[in-house]
Amino acid sequence: MVVIHEGTSQVKRAKIDLLRFQYENFSMNENDSIDDMVTKFTKFTNDLAFLGDAIDNDQKVKKII
Repeated sequence: MVVIHEGTSQVKRAKIDLLRFQYENFSMNENDSIDDMVTKFTKFTNDLAFLGDAIDNDQKVKKII
């Protein structure tokens, strides 16, 4: 049995938009350790990849630097 909800594509798009916003505005907070920063960055880039909107590794490296 397959259940499809109306608005599923809109919800997915909204999640992608939010994660892209977080990616574009990403910066290390003053109180963050390197591990904290990498964990946060990896979380939303992995979530984007899971939703089908992966970010190229070169772009990730440029963003971190």
